[in-house]
Amino acid sequence: MRLLLGGGAWIALALVVAGIFISASFGASIDAARRDDLEASFDRLVASIDPATGELSNDQPLADPRYNTPLGGLYWQVDDADTGTSVRSRSLWDETLPLHSIARHGNEAALATITGPGGTPVVVLTRDVTIDDARVSRHFDIAVAEARSVDESPILSFNASLLIALAILGATLLAAAVLQVNFGLAPLDRLRRSVAAVRHGASPRLTPPRTEELEAVVQQVNELLDAQEASISFARERAADLAHGLKTPLAVLSATSARLRESGDRSNADLLELLTDQMNSRIDYQLRLARLRSPTRAQGVKASVNEVMLRSVAVLRKTPAGEALNWLVDLDENLEVDMDGHDLMELAGILLENASQWARERVRLRCARDGDGVEILIEDDGVGISDDAIARLGVRGTRLDETKSGEGIGLAIAYEIVRLNRGTIAVARSEMGGLRLTVRMPVG
Repeated sequence: MRLLLGGGAWIALALVVAGIFISASFGASIDAARRDDLEASFDRLVASIDPATGELSNDQPLADPRYNTPLGGLYWQVDDADTGTSVRSRSLWDETLPLHSIARHGNEAALATITGPGGTPVVVLTRDVTIDDARVSRHFDIAVAEARSVDESPILSFNASLLIALAILGATLLAAAVLQVNFGLAPLDRLRRSVAAVRHGASPRLTPPRTEELEAVVQQVNELLDAQEASISFARERAADLAHGLKTPLAVLSATSARLRESGDRSNADLLELLTDQMNSRIDYQLRLARLRSPTRAQGVKASVNEVMLRSVAVLRKTPAGEALNWLVDLDENLEVDMDGHDLMELAGILLENASQWARERVRLRCARDGDGVEILIEDDGVGISDDAIARLGVRGTRLDETKSGEGIGLAIAYEIVRLNRGTIAVARSEMGGLRLTVRMPVG
């Protein structure tokens, strides 16, 4: 659009300048032709003067019939400066040309515009002429005039035709500019669609471009994507290797704890069992974090909220804690978020399982479109928690009820999933009595 607006502005400016120049040139050519005609008529009029008598040798010295038509648009006048007499063309009728109002420069011909017969403007060519013969020298003030209205119509007609021609030319040039911009930027449009396909997970890499200019850009972006994927895979493999390496010593410690308990050393057995459980929970936490997908704005995927939530509810309804609950589910149609499906499944499982553990009779799930995001609302009718406890939710290792099983890493994982996927999570007390979790994720 910037290219088209810039090109359109320059085309308009060029056409305006060209129109002004062409119109001025045409007007100048009309003026030059008028002056040539007036000079030719002036010379013929001078040639028809008899130097002996000062009279015209012909009653009609100029052949153009407009000189003999009253107010015909062409006029001539000869003033005898010696006798004060004046001879005029029939077209002047009973009027005279006010030659005294024209500024003179010696005996040079003067071209000026004055008010002529009928109050119309006329262009006058006038000059003082001295005619000598053997007996006498006579002085005359001779003028030939032409009404401007004679040429106004051709100029106006030419300007109207010129305006139409320039408008057609401008439209043609603008259409050509549109085609040129679209053709020139077509490779960038294909690159944009290719980037969008990578971002939404439809393609793992950018497709090769058809233009040589973009090959280096596409190649470098694909190399960056390959390096990112390799880095993520390497980190996950190292985390898995580390976990596998620690699991064996932990199993040995667990077996040692059992033997100490059998031998009666209950204190050391409890200590080893506590340390083993804590280390196992931390390893599980780090492994789950390593499996999370960390999307960027360059790469994105879509996940169906409806499918994931319904599947999670169906699984939890078969658990001992969930089968006795009344699940209230309200989902808008065709809800999708910009995150990996496995991450969404992990998030839904954690939040819904947490609600089912604390709920007494009901769990409410509401998912709806909210502007450019999807809002997921989960409430339960449990005993509720204090504001201080709400502030500590999501901190890894925080358990608000020691009577419940677990190591307090579930909500910490949920917070991490939401953060990695550019979402938000808010916790408050529910009107149902328990906890209300509001998750907002970007639309896919």
